[in-house]
Amino acid sequence: MDHRDQSGTSMARRGPAAWLRLMFGVLVCALVFAACGGDDSDSTGGGGEEEAASQNGEITSDQVIFADYGGTTRTARTQAFLAPFSQETDVRAVSADADPAKFQLFVENERADWDLIDLDSWDVVRFRDQGALEELPADVTRADLVPEEFQAVASGGYNASVGMGFSSDEDAAPQTWADFFDTEKFPGKRALPNFAYFQAEAALLADGVACEDLYPMDFDRAFAKLDEIRDDVLFYDSFGQGVQYLAQGSVSQVLIPHGRIAVLKDQGLPMEFNWNDAFFQWTAAAVPKFAPHSDAAFALVDFMSQPEQQAQFARLTKYGPMNSAALDLLDDATKEQLPNAHLDTACEVDNEGLAKDYDAYSKRFTEWLAKD
Repeated sequence: MDHRDQSGTSMARRGPAAWLRLMFGVLVCALVFAACGGDDSDSTGGGGEEEAASQNGEITSDQVIFADYGGTTRTARTQAFLAPFSQETDVRAVSADADPAKFQLFVENERADWDLIDLDSWDVVRFRDQGALEELPADVTRADLVPEEFQAVASGGYNASVGMGFSSDEDAAPQTWADFFDTEKFPGKRALPNFAYFQAEAALLADGVACEDLYPMDFDRAFAKLDEIRDDVLFYDSFGQGVQYLAQGSVSQVLIPHGRIAVLKDQGLPMEFNWNDAFFQWTAAAVPKFAPHSDAAFALVDFMSQPEQQAQFARLTKYGPMNSAALDLLDDATKEQLPNAHLDTACEVDNEGLAKDYDAYSKRFTEWLAKD
């Protein structure tokens, strides 16, 4: 799965020296991965002398570690959020590889390996309910498009739609999830992720279930429908690989976030995205309990929630802002490519329902993927 007025956080501009220090820090991070939270060592400063502390609204930490899933969003996040934040604050902002499974360990050990994580909306529900997320201070900008019940722990994210990407070279364009499952009417292989990610929901919609009735999921029905196309599926392990399958003609349709199609379409590739019943979701930057540099993390969440930064991330990725004020900063052509403009045809994800189903969903999908 990235809302507001000017920041109330105190951030003194330190000039170009901050940028040079950031670049040096990124180089060091690449050479010494543990410094970015790449292992379970004490190099992140958790529990040590560099433990986060906020005094009178000032940032006392000298670094902040953002855990994400790499790819195009990491590149855009660095450009729209991390690098300018470092210029504003003189705080070294670096990326690390996210692993939501570590959250329970953070709580048990009273020590986190990083300061922020990019969480899908249903994971915000899960970890909030587990008490694994820090509440945002009152002076951190709230993202108004995040549902109100989650705004205390989540801000600074974006929204995305997951749907059908297809080749625009085909004679007919698929319109529904039933078309995705109809390999006679729409020949060709399909590409699906090899991790649980809206496959069951797509199957249920294709089988006649209404969007509002998806959860709790009927897994028997969903996986029976998936069995119908099992022999026509190529599984991908990253979104980049998924769109590569489509670009090279290995598949005719792919279940994929819309941003992956939009960016490549802008580059002239013959791809389209179908917004009909695309699964609308949002992500947020959240601070885990016991984050080693929580003062810098809160300041970064606030910075990421500002309209200018949100708009820039949307321009780079075509993922929608969660601060509605950012939409006023975007041209009409960009806004038309964002999920915010297609909510009338979207299937909005029931995050509470998916959060309850998630563990069983992952287990069932893994078993289905492994069977002969």
